[in-house]
Amino acid sequence: MADDTRYAYAVARIRGLETTLLDRQWIERLLGESAEGALNVLADSAFQEAVADVDRPADLESGLTRSLAETMTTLTALAPDPGVIDLFRLRWDFRNLKSLTKASLLKLADEDIGPSGEEIGLVDEVGTVPVSVLMKALQDDDLVALPSVLIDAVRAARDSFRDSSELTEVDRAFDVAMWRHLVETARERGYPFLYGHFRTEIDLLNVKAFIRTREAGRDQADLQRSFIPGAWLDLSFFESHLSEPVEALARSLEYGRYSRLAPVFREWTAERAYALELACDNVLLDHVGRAKVIAYGVEPLVAYLVLRQLEIKLVRAAVSAKLSGVPREDVEARLR
Repeated sequence: MADDTRYAYAVARIRGLETTLLDRQWIERLLGESAEGALNVLADSAFQEAVADVDRPADLESGLTRSLAETMTTLTALAPDPGVIDLFRLRWDFRNLKSLTKASLLKLADEDIGPSGEEIGLVDEVGTVPVSVLMKALQDDDLVALPSVLIDAVRAARDSFRDSSELTEVDRAFDVAMWRHLVETARERGYPFLYGHFRTEIDLLNVKAFIRTREAGRDQADLQRSFIPGAWLDLSFFESHLSEPVEALARSLEYGRYSRLAPVFREWTAERAYALELACDNVLLDHVGRAKVIAYGVEPLVAYLVLRQLEIKLVRAAVSAKLSGVPREDVEARLR
């Protein structure tokens, strides 16, 4: 909904928030610090409140999660149609529910999961449904309190596991259900920018899945099992490249919307997987950059949220690398 004047106030606020995004000078400062010093740098940025209670670099994840939750809350309050932001929050519901469903199928005891669910990677405050509600629904096997799209995903995942006994099929059931819902909702509600963004994200996931399948020497059936439908590139595109040299994929992508990926595949080695991750993020940055020309509409809000997510990813990668003793030049090569 480009030039939707309902978003005039929200976009004005977003333009102000954009000035707090991390710039190159700030990143240089972060890279020049130790892992402990990085916390002091973060305390002098837009992450100040989020990391106020973080005492050790190893505990930074809680602060980054808090920062993302604050961003989601702010955007939900600003958006005339909060349901748009809920599409991004719903992704965390799917992630949490996927972990809980796998724990349930593996019959993990409550003490193995813990009251917060951190032991199996649950993240609270970011999704639309509290973790406690999700946990109770799975523990009681009573899903009625959950949104219907989540209920359907749980049932599909259970059916897939019953037929295959493979946890990877649980992952796929949740992923297919989530992306189908996001794409269809964006299309039905008339948000072409968001519709295109979600389809682009699926394509990038499929490209990475294709490379993993190819590197592992797996066959077409494995590729089909990892493929998520609903994007711009269909399954036949990837099937046609499975038995070809990876340079053929580079040629096919060179002049399309994913031209940024072509140089990675022209010089592909498994050790350069980080370069693919970087190129995929740059594709997303290119896409959200188009929102800059939109005066009023949901586009600037979505763009800001994507930038904040990538910013948090960057900070996480930088601090994790420092904790692992990775040299600065290697860290710089892997940052957006």
